[in-house]
Amino acid sequence: MVFRGGIWPGLFVCLMLATALVQAKDDVPAMTFSGTADDAVISNIRNLVNIERYPCHPPRAQYGLLRQQIRSHASDALQAMGYYHPRLTLTLNPQHQDSCASVNLDVQPGPVVHISAVDIRIQGDAASDPAFRKLQDKAGLNVDDPLRHDHYSSLRKALQQSLISRGYVEGSLTEHRLTVDTRANTATVTLHVDSGPRYHFGQTTLHGGNLNDRLLRAYLQYRQDDPFDNGDLLATQQAYLGTSYFSAVRVQRGEPDRASHSIPVDITFTDNNRWSLLTGIGASTDTGPRLRLGVENRRVNRAGHRFSVESELSEVRQGAGASYQIPLKDPVHERLDLHTSYVNETTDSNDNERFSTGADYIVELNNKWVATTSLEWLHETYQVADQIDRAELLIPGFQLSRVKADDPIYPRQGWRLSGKIRFADDALLSSTSFVQTTLSGKLIQPVLGGRILTRLDLGYTDVADVTDLPASIRFFAGGDSSVRGYGYEALGPEDSNGDVIGGRDLATASLEFDHPITRQWHYAVFTDGGNAFNELNNFDPKYSAGAGIRWRSPLGPIRLDFARALDESRSWRIHLSMGPDL
Repeated sequence: MVFRGGIWPGLFVCLMLATALVQAKDDVPAMTFSGTADDAVISNIRNLVNIERYPCHPPRAQYGLLRQQIRSHASDALQAMGYYHPRLTLTLNPQHQDSCASVNLDVQPGPVVHISAVDIRIQGDAASDPAFRKLQDKAGLNVDDPLRHDHYSSLRKALQQSLISRGYVEGSLTEHRLTVDTRANTATVTLHVDSGPRYHFGQTTLHGGNLNDRLLRAYLQYRQDDPFDNGDLLATQQAYLGTSYFSAVRVQRGEPDRASHSIPVDITFTDNNRWSLLTGIGASTDTGPRLRLGVENRRVNRAGHRFSVESELSEVRQGAGASYQIPLKDPVHERLDLHTSYVNETTDSNDNERFSTGADYIVELNNKWVATTSLEWLHETYQVADQIDRAELLIPGFQLSRVKADDPIYPRQGWRLSGKIRFADDALLSSTSFVQTTLSGKLIQPVLGGRILTRLDLGYTDVADVTDLPASIRFFAGGDSSVRGYGYEALGPEDSNGDVIGGRDLATASLEFDHPITRQWHYAVFTDGGNAFNELNNFDPKYSAGAGIRWRSPLGPIRLDFARALDESRSWRIHLSMGPDL
């Protein structure tokens, strides 16, 4: 989609005005601070006083009560931070007709209380439990540290909670005391724990679940006689729910057996519907509006096999496919995926019709990387420029990938990295030989209240002649997730007639900054660059720049971008895309 430049200035102005919107302040009293208190102390006072709960125009008869409450809350906030001798001067200004009342609090915190002695003792099996040592190390309760009541309270609660969650059924805090000497401005911390023995997992009893017992127990994230840990129970419940076999999973710890020092577990399953309908509607500039329809059998048999059939219909791509998944020995991290598909695709540079069938062995490694070993048979008929041809390839492959993010839908910080190698040989049921490697990465980092998103895609193919490769194996650039400002797969090496024919190699990159306007709406500015090519010395990168808006929908970000090529006399191009950032 392209348009002339006349609408762009107006859109740019609208974006800038939207960024400058300022929400009206609530009709509440204002509170300001003076004095020598640092930001952390002021923040704690502000939170505890909570000036917003007071009316904008309090009756004068309540001024004395307001002063007393504000002073009391401010003193409590200061003591919580270790300041027992503050000097507080409060000025309450009556409201005017057109404004609310205002309060100024001058805070002179005085000397801070320091910790003079720390007596933390852990007896019983917990003395060798690294989780308790980690709690102590992170507590911030060390000799000569400034006293923070919240640090003491947090450690006391964490010790109590850990006794419960980590199976110390007989454990307790035998002594817990915080003593403050206000004359000497010192404090002593006393926390004594007697954990007793740590209990272990006893027998696990399963109720319901229309799967065989071996598969059900393979999802357990602990073994009988392992040290008890509520975290393992939660991980087990999440593992079961993540399968989609069940609509609900209830995990309950039983009554501890003090003779055997064990805790039994009961797990009750509610089966999900076996059949489900797969539907989806989407849109992007690359493919246009698209419709996805399909059906899935979540539980073909008691061994947990799945089967799905689905079709996709869009202006650029039409196709259908089927998949059969088999959970393996470690079903949470390991599966076999058998699949077949038919696709008919028309892009800016080529037409291709392809049928493929294959198998993927997928395993999540201990370091969270996902390894996929694949074998695919591809039959493709294609037209690129004036070339009309057909290819049949048997393609083994291997891929490593990982995604790490602080939020799966809208990460503030995270990264994605994927590397893949695949090949074919004309001596092994293939019409040509090639070796192809690809590397794709994306990085998101918080900057200046917004995010910086960087993307890099690289590809290299070892092949005698690029025209021996079918269209789906060649590299093209341009489009929503490549070089915006250009059409989908519109960039690459050209033939003598100027038609794009695709290349052996690929290098594209993107740099983007997005910043919130409101919680749901963001604006973005970006620049993209790169191209497909056959030889490094013939690499002709194309560059573009633009701006866009983002809507954080419940299903993920929806992006509307306006981009223009920097090195050619082209019109602005609209790019619409949706889906997770990583």
